[in-house]
Amino acid sequence: MRVTAWLRLPSIRRRLSIAAVLVGCFVWAIVIVGLSFAMVEHGSGQWWVIPIFGAFVLAIAVLAVRWVPAAPSRAYAAPADLPVLVAAQGPPPVAVQRKPAETLSSRELEVLHHLAAGHTNAEIAKMLFVAPGTVKAHLNHIFRKLEAASRLQAVAHAREAGLLD
Repeated sequence: MRVTAWLRLPSIRRRLSIAAVLVGCFVWAIVIVGLSFAMVEHGSGQWWVIPIFGAFVLAIAVLAVRWVPAAPSRAYAAPADLPVLVAAQGPPPVAVQRKPAETLSSRELEVLHHLAAGHTNAEIAKMLFVAPGTVKAHLNHIFRKLEAASRLQAVAHAREAGLLD
């Protein structure tokens, strides 16, 4: 798993969002207390406005955290009172095998394998000792030949065509 892949998990993103808001609230409280003490020290009689404003902003932050959606549960168990449908026995479905419009060159296949491994253009360029623009050109050829619009779609089409393990 790539280092940044875990950041895409909904449960991790939610926890990071909550942690960021809590750190922000702590910093905000320190600033408010400091401003209040500074106003008292300078003899201002309306220092009490700052803590009220600070508490109001913190309340809004807490409400905002409650609106962060919870991570979806991965498992779903059907209630016991619902009937379970059993699929009819028969031959397993046949997977449709996609054929590329044109055959890929050996270098394009090499780039495709690195793409499937999740490497970036810069990483692929370093591994193949080519310029990042060359990798981009190979990817454009791969997209055209596999009739794909994105990196993910190219890998999926390549797997359907049997070009990847």
